[in-house]
Amino acid sequence: MKRKVNIILLVWGTFSFVAILFTFQRGLQLEKKHVAIIGLAEDVKSEFFQSQIYREDFLLTGDTAAFRPLMRHLEAADRFLGQIVVASEIDPAETDSTSVRGFVCRIPRVRGQLQQIINLFEERRTNHENFDVSRLNEAFLNYNIQFKEFESGQQQYLSKRNRSYKRASAVLVLGSFVVLVVSFLIISRLMETLALTERRLVEKTVETEQKERNRIATDLHDGLGSLLSSIHLYLKIMEAELREGKDISERIVQLKQLSDLSLQNVEAVINNLEPLFLRKYGLVVSLQRMCQRLNKLDKILFEFRTDEFTLQLSKSTDLILYRIFSELTNNALKHSQASRVSLELKSVKQTVVVRYSDDGIGLGPGKVIPEDESKLGLRNIISRVESLGGTHQVVSKPGEGLWVELRFRVAVHQTPAKS
Repeated sequence: MKRKVNIILLVWGTFSFVAILFTFQRGLQLEKKHVAIIGLAEDVKSEFFQSQIYREDFLLTGDTAAFRPLMRHLEAADRFLGQIVVASEIDPAETDSTSVRGFVCRIPRVRGQLQQIINLFEERRTNHENFDVSRLNEAFLNYNIQFKEFESGQQQYLSKRNRSYKRASAVLVLGSFVVLVVSFLIISRLMETLALTERRLVEKTVETEQKERNRIATDLHDGLGSLLSSIHLYLKIMEAELREGKDISERIVQLKQLSDLSLQNVEAVINNLEPLFLRKYGLVVSLQRMCQRLNKLDKILFEFRTDEFTLQLSKSTDLILYRIFSELTNNALKHSQASRVSLELKSVKQTVVVRYSDDGIGLGPGKVIPEDESKLGLRNIISRVESLGGTHQVVSKPGEGLWVELRFRVAVHQTPAKS
């Protein structure tokens, strides 16, 4: 569950970071391009204005000293117009003049008018007396018209690009907000599911503990309780026979036998609570000895594999796993009618995997767990696994045996065993 929450937060964080980075980078690119285009357009106007200072002097006096700076400013204006095309990164030949980017198509017209002005000044320099100044005035008028159209188209283009950038930024911000809201909704739903799962796990744990208490109470009542009652009865008989002076040696032997049985019964109850050999030898050896002991009954062949198990578990987890294997083998002996049972304990990274399979009669049609609540069967096994936050899978068909797989992750403080 925590992993899902982390994944959702990671997705939202990545989306937001990419959106912010894209918006910032795109904004810088647009600002740089627009500043360059506006600056070059201003340079064109400045150079053309500078040329007018020398225009009147040249036309009135034919002063060749004014001609050179005049040409220099006009050629600089033409050069800056060419640089606007480069800065806009738009090919005039591939652009529709009616589109927003069509302002670039007007630049060749402006440059054409500017070149005509340059040619007329060249003609004025070589043919001063017969030159018609009205032609030059008409060329200047056409240039101003073309340049104003260019400026108008340029402003529309820059305004359109700014609006598009603002829309894209708004969409990204809105998208990030929507992803955030959806993420919080999903996380809220996951938290509710987690809380519900935890409540169910607590209920299952309490139910399992209560069944254990009932079983222990039954064992004490049916086993130790009856033996202690017999011992109490024999003590009363011995007391009466002593008063009568009878020989009680036979009673003492019987009382000793009952005491031995009582001790054995107490040891069995304690062993059920926490097997001594589990604490002494560990989980794997204890399970191997359990299978060896069951194979001596000559009822079912139990095969146990643990080659791929490399985790060092806590004592409580060892005990739960031992109980799970004990209940699986007890169910096999009581209900499976199998001739062969395969048991496997393995680990995949930090996940414990328990597998059970037999060739018995399987479960009834449509059943995956026993319906008899009075018996500790698969229901109790599943409860144990769910109390550890694990999962289970049960596959069975009548007459085709039973296959069970249990999985759960170990706690953070449980580390792989050292080889």
